[in-house]
Formats: sequence, structure tokens, C-alpha cells
Amino acid sequence: MRKRCPKCSYPVQTCLCHAVQSVANHTEVIILQHPKESVHAKNTVRLLSLSLANITTWVGKTAADFIELQHYLAITPAKTAVIYPSEYSVELPRITNNHTYTIERVIFIDASWKQAFGIWQNNLWLNEYPFYKLPPSHTGQYTIRRSHLDYSLSTLEAVALTLEYTEQLDTTPLLTLLNSFTKQWQGFVPPTD
Repeated sequence: MRKRCPKCSYPVQTCLCHAVQSVANHTEVIILQHPKESVHAKNTVRLLSLSLANITTWVGKTAADFIELQHYLAITPAKTAVIYPSEYSVELPRITNNHTYTIERVIFIDASWKQAFGIWQNNLWLNEYPFYKLPPSHTGQYTIRRSHLDYSLSTLEAVALTLEYTEQLDTTPLLTLLNSFTKQWQGFVPPTD
């Protein structure tokens, strides 16, 4: 068994602590993560959890898996949005200094496209909130996992862009961490035991 870094939980030879910088986001980030994604070595939610000050991840697929989350959302009201490109989603507006619209909490689905659609379909409670999508002009830089869709972004990239839009947050530390992660994977040769 490979030794893991106690801080970032990655194997010691691919430790990312040197690239992690704290990002003090005000917008609450909630991730609904498919169980298969939660154990995937290349998932970017782990990176977000190392950096963001205000993030929670809930693993599951069905509404029953997210009962506690639904209760939490009910007792802590906030201007909440779901970031998912459904047919009803509107493009996320960029917040400017003189703009009064605010989003206080964002929900993302972390999964393959097929799995994400399944989570959405099995969680009709999500439809209580407005759905937004990111403008299609953004190109993903996460090259170690690729979707056949041109506008696909990793969850980290989607969260970073959303935080830029919702609170004008400088997300350079998140993207730098993603680039370090990508470079390590591209240069990684698995041990032969």
C-alpha cells in the first residue's frame, strides 16, 4: 500500500500540498457527487475541498441519499441556484459592482454526463431552485479526462467560473492547482508491483 500525504490524501509521490492555496469564497458551494465519481482518482472535487473555504460534498444518487441535505436547505434559506445545463437553464449573469442580483449558494452535480442526468432526474427537489448554465464560450483545460462535448468543463473549472461570476472571486489558485494536478498525472508512471 502506497504511503499517503496526511494533509492532501494523495500518494506522497504525487502530493499536491505545494500547489494548494486557500480561497475564501463567500458563495456556499454544494456538490452532489455520484458514488463512482467519489472514488475516481482523477476527480477534481477533492482539489476543490483542499482549497475552498465554503464547500460541502454529498455523495449519492437518489433523493433518499440527499434527505439530510434537503433538510439543511429547508432550515437555512439562501438564494440558491443549481448550475446544470438543463433545457430550462438560463445563462449565468456576470455579477458586477453595481449589480444587485446575488446568489448565495450554488449546487453542482459531479458525475459523468449520463450519471449527472440520472441524479437530476432522481432528485426532483432540485427543480425548486433556478437552473443556470455557464456561457458556452469557456473551454475546459482539464485534459486528462475528456468528454466528447466541446463545452464540457471539469467540476473544478465549473465551480471556479461560477465563483468568478457570482462574487468576482479571483480563482487563479484553483486553476493553478488543477494545472499542477494535470501535469502530475501526465507525467505519472504507475508503480509495477
